[in-house]
Amino acid sequence: MAYNKMFYWSDDDEAYITNVPALPGCMADGVTIEESLANADSMIEEWISFAKELGREIPREDSDMMESTNPTSLDVASYILNQMGAVDTWMLQKLVYYCQAWCLGIYKTEFINDTFKDYVNGPVNKRLFDTHKGRRIVRREDYQLTHSFSESEKRHMEHVMDTYGEEDGDTLRQYTHQEKPWREARGTLKDGESDNKDISNALMMEYYHN
Repeated sequence: MAYNKMFYWSDDDEAYITNVPALPGCMADGVTIEESLANADSMIEEWISFAKELGREIPREDSDMMESTNPTSLDVASYILNQMGAVDTWMLQKLVYYCQAWCLGIYKTEFINDTFKDYVNGPVNKRLFDTHKGRRIVRREDYQLTHSFSESEKRHMEHVMDTYGEEDGDTLRQYTHQEKPWREARGTLKDGESDNKDISNALMMEYYHN
């Protein structure tokens, strides 16, 4: 599979930004998703070539399979918080969502056997929401990590955190609002209206595939 790529729309750059999480600092942009991904392929070649010139170790390629241990949304949230310490609940929800969405896009399989709904503030997993409802910040100690993840699952979650972890919850909310799965699930709903409809896995698989 070579190296997985994750993209998002940046209002600041007015372009799609593609990150290659396995290669630190390897990023590209483009006016379209396709252009951004193609530019990222070129950047991967340049990154590897430069690393070889410097005699640096080349990170291993990403696996083409996901070894699933059937984690729940709470397991994934626990792993993220174990790594990051404390985050706001919007950010936690979006990071868990992107773990699911990118697994569907890259591996064509669910990361967790659960759904995400088209809440006003972006994709939300109801099971996770019920554990933090009414709170703005959650911390590592609030979600005990008990699940044993496979190495491929850990690498996948770390790729998501490498791509989105420097942002805040409001920024990730804006990202999901720009993306097709949430917008299409919302349909003709106006800002502030809600129907709590499931965002289909098929939409996520189609949009995030590269």
